[in-house]
Amino acid sequence: MKVTRRQFLKVTGATAASFAVLDLGFDMQATAAGVKELRIKNVTPTPTVCPYCASGCGLVVYSEKDSAGKFVKLLSVHGDPDNPINQGGACAKGAAMFNLREIYNEETGEQEINPKRVQKPMYRAPGSDKWEEKDWEWMVETIAQRVKETRDKSFIHKEKNADGNEVIVNRTERIAHVGGSGLDNEEAYILSKLMRSLGLVYLETQARI
Repeated sequence: MKVTRRQFLKVTGATAASFAVLDLGFDMQATAAGVKELRIKNVTPTPTVCPYCASGCGLVVYSEKDSAGKFVKLLSVHGDPDNPINQGGACAKGAAMFNLREIYNEETGEQEINPKRVQKPMYRAPGSDKWEEKDWEWMVETIAQRVKETRDKSFIHKEKNADGNEVIVNRTERIAHVGGSGLDNEEAYILSKLMRSLGLVYLETQARI
C-alpha cells in the first residue's frame, strides 16, 4: 500500500494530538459547553418561511433579547437545515433576507426602517443614470400607455402559412410576460388569460421550484 506524504502527516499529526490531549488530562467538554453558551446567550432562533416565492423554503431568524425577554435586535437570517424543502440552503433572495430588517438605533433604542429598502415606486428615464420617485397612479398609467403603444405598433392580424394562404393570428411578438414564482395556480391562470387576450405568445415564469 502506497502512502503519500500528505496522508502520513495527516495520520501521525492527528494521532500525536490525541495522545497529547489524553496524556495531559485536558477536558475539552467544559470549554466547548462554555463557548456554546456564550454564542447563544440571549439569542432566540425562530423558524419561519421565506416570503419571496411559493417554494416554501425554511429560514431561521436569530434575534437578541434582553434579560426580560424583550426583543432587542435582529442578528442574522439563515436557511433552516431541518426544512425538507431547502435543507438549509437559500437562493440569492433568501440569502439576502437580512436586508429586509428594521435597523436598531442604539441611541434612541427604537427600530427604524432600513434605508436600503425601497418603499416607493422608482422610475429611471431612458438614457438617464438617476432614479426618480413617482406615485403609483403615474406608474400604472405609464405602463398601460406603453403596453398599448407597443402592441398597436407590432400587432399582427394575418400571416401567410406554409401553403401561402393567409390565416388570422392576432398576435404581437414585441411584448413578453414573465410571471413570479409567488403566484398560485389561480393567479397564474388569470395572468395567462390576460396576456393571451393582448396577443402575447411569449409567456414564461421564473419559478425556482
